[in-house]
Amino acid sequence: MLNFSFVIIFSFILVYQNIIILNEETLILVCFITFCFLIHNKLSKSVHSNFDDQSISIKISIESSLNLLLKELLTNIKVQSNYKGLATDFKNLGDHFLKLSFSFLDRVPLQFVKSHKKIYPKKLSFTSRLEKQTTKLIALLISHKLAKIVSLKKFYARNFKMNSFLCIDKVMLREYFGTI
Repeated sequence: MLNFSFVIIFSFILVYQNIIILNEETLILVCFITFCFLIHNKLSKSVHSNFDDQSISIKISIESSLNLLLKELLTNIKVQSNYKGLATDFKNLGDHFLKLSFSFLDRVPLQFVKSHKKIYPKKLSFTSRLEKQTTKLIALLISHKLAKIVSLKKFYARNFKMNSFLCIDKVMLREYFGTI
């Protein structure tokens, strides 16, 4: 590097010859250059070591995240390979079930089949009638509950005379007139 005394002597010569004019800007520039030079000489090693430490920690972090990502991808590929033939396995299972059913039906005595042909239509008709009666019962229960709700609403509107109940009656009356 340059000798510091040589730089000072050279700068005095330049100032004495009026090549460099000493004013505020020049003094600030000299101070800034001196500051940068001293910072570079004194702190370069610590800044360099700090950057090295940060780069090592970032490298370790990236490597660990990439390793984790690689593990996840490998497990995903393994799962996909395990379930690759799932559709064909289900189709084969269905085919085997059909073969088993047909072989079982071939071995069932005809008398057993005939007796069940008489029983199943009766059970199915009973189930159908039961479903119809249940739907009728549910419809009756719902209409009964709705009638109770309407009567309670009328009771509250007449006896309590709350603004919200009266307002609802007026709105419903306007809607009714609107539909007429």
